Amino acid sequence: MINSEHNLTVDDLIVEYMIFKVKNGYEPQFLASEFIEFLHFFESKMPVQDILYESEQLFQRFFERKAEHDWHRWNPKEMFLPHMEMMYSKDDDDYIIKANYRFSDYDLGCLNTYYMSDGKLGKGKTAEIRKLIGEFLSGQPKRKIDETIEVDENALIVGKHIAAKIVNVIWNKYVSDLINFNQWPMQCKDIEKYLFNIDLAEIIGLKSIKNELLDFYRVISKRIAVLYQQDKNLEISSRSNGYSLYIDLKTSTFKESYEAPGIYYMWDSHEFIITTTRIGNDDVQQLVRTLDGNISKN
Repeated sequence: MINSEHNLTVDDLIVEYMIFKVKNGYEPQFLASEFIEFLHFFESKMPVQDILYESEQLFQRFFERKAEHDWHRWNPKEMFLPHMEMMYSKDDDDYIIKANYRFSDYDLGCLNTYYMSDGKLGKGKTAEIRKLIGEFLSGQPKRKIDETIEVDENALIVGKHIAAKIVNVIWNKYVSDLINFNQWPMQCKDIEKYLFNIDLAEIIGLKSIKNELLDFYRVISKRIAVLYQQDKNLEISSRSNGYSLYIDLKTSTFKESYEAPGIYYMWDSHEFIITTTRIGNDDVQQLVRTLDGNISKN
């Protein structure tokens, strides 16, 4: 819940802590006692408002506030959709706080830390807060995907389709950046023609990213296949610079959101174009064939 002074509260810190774990490869969950330990560490470096040290009471209050203010969506039954969950673990004799698939960058916009940055990359109080979180977590093991698991053919195909889509997104961003710096012909955006049929970067004296993209595709396709085999409702999302990609394995769809072209002033509302396509659409299948063919040549 945002306060008028934009001072850091313990509720802000709970969300920032989870966001950091999710974005930096840690398990998307933590024990209540872990957070209390972190809270004591953090307090020694920076003040935090509205603290409770009794973990069950702290998190019950957090969930109640989030349900009332930030996670509430009106519908006929006046239900809310939580972005995190709390459950008791007998094995740990503790509560586990876990992010679910609704947890996203949206949650950052509901925090006082959203207003603490000075607008410069890596600067401001928000950056200091995240640096302290990283310092505390630096000794913890990161989440591992067991790539030795045998995956079935369907899971591998799904993994390849998603990895190919992400490869195309990376390629489009790479080319767009070069075009903006007048280093790439504007009409040469097609990945099939200008990376795999001919490697245009090498021809015009730029560093090729072909091998990097092939390595990325090979590794990510297997990792996604493993995750999908373990969770058929897997969801993946990515957002940067006016573009977002949301992958929903439950409905087998890609949902892309682009900022509509145009000039926006600070008081304008940005318009977005949203497209939804099948994960195994024709373009993606063709790119999978091309990627697999190039890997087999190496």
